[in-house]
Amino acid sequence: MSVLEDPSIFKLLGLVFLMFSFSGCSSIYYLYQAGRGQLKLLNRGKAIEDVVQDPRTEPELIELLKKIPEIKAYGEKSGLKATSNYREYVKLDDDAVVYVVTVSDTLAFKPKIFSFPIVGSFNYIGWFGREDAKKFASTFEKDGYDVDVRGAGAYSTLGWFRDPLLSSMIPKDQGKIVPEAFPELVNVFLHESVHATVYISNQSYFNEGLAMFVAGVLTDRFFRDHGLLQSDAYLRYQKYEARSEMIRKKFTQAYQDLKNIYDSAQTPEQKLKAKNEYLSKLQTDLGFRRKITNATLIQFQTYHSSEPEFRALFQQAKEDVQVLFKVLSTLSEKDFEHPQSEDLKSLMIKLKSRI
Repeated sequence: MSVLEDPSIFKLLGLVFLMFSFSGCSSIYYLYQAGRGQLKLLNRGKAIEDVVQDPRTEPELIELLKKIPEIKAYGEKSGLKATSNYREYVKLDDDAVVYVVTVSDTLAFKPKIFSFPIVGSFNYIGWFGREDAKKFASTFEKDGYDVDVRGAGAYSTLGWFRDPLLSSMIPKDQGKIVPEAFPELVNVFLHESVHATVYISNQSYFNEGLAMFVAGVLTDRFFRDHGLLQSDAYLRYQKYEARSEMIRKKFTQAYQDLKNIYDSAQTPEQKLKAKNEYLSKLQTDLGFRRKITNATLIQFQTYHSSEPEFRALFQQAKEDVQVLFKVLSTLSEKDFEHPQSEDLKSLMIKLKSRI
């Protein structure tokens, strides 16, 4: 099927047109590149069955693509929404499909909120082009904001379009698929599938925190239920997760330590000096090449800060994912204290009462 025969293209054109009609001139280029990027993905998709049968496809990729129906079925059996996603494969020219820009005040964890008609607001913004993302971030950096730009291997269109499996969802090292690629693919596949199942507009912390938590639980259960906990791929993945957990603990501590500095009675100059020294040491200790800023830590918080709350709710649901999704299906925007709520404790009290 050509892209012009795909009904989703008309949905794309209608969505972009509607967003254009509500946007100022400053948003036009962003919406243009977003529509162009999505159209490019729609046009490049190939049926997974055809990619598997293609003699030019590398054996390691074939083995992973053959697993997609199994991963999808497991997710749906566990309570994820059945969709027509991930029937096609798109080979990208980059390790990332979008570049995520986060912007924050310099001496406060106050993210810039980006709002759009229909899809709502986010505490980050994604660009299809690396240079576009860097240029956009630099405009805020020149005005004295902290910024962070990172590549993302996947994203969900939340049912607006049929999401393809992207080559960027499969981890590689110097162009070769890594040994732990299978569990990492399972995790990112399930993460994006959670977004297609439960999504609340204007609540980035909730949406990303939920997807991180559920994907982690279901990835472990997938390998447990398939008798693969001792497989080489899963054991390598566990080592990777152990390092990630170490980084998470350091970032959590950094966020709290810096928040204490920002809330203190020190002068702005003293706060800035303390902040720069703290983050410079953290970057050295972790061996990060990318500069760590307030915006970096906000991105981290978006995905990880609510893990204890989701775990407690999950335990209240007797660790049954279907029960968890059932209670989450009762949610609406009105249940949240305000848009982009970071503290979800009061929300969890409501949800626990509904189990």
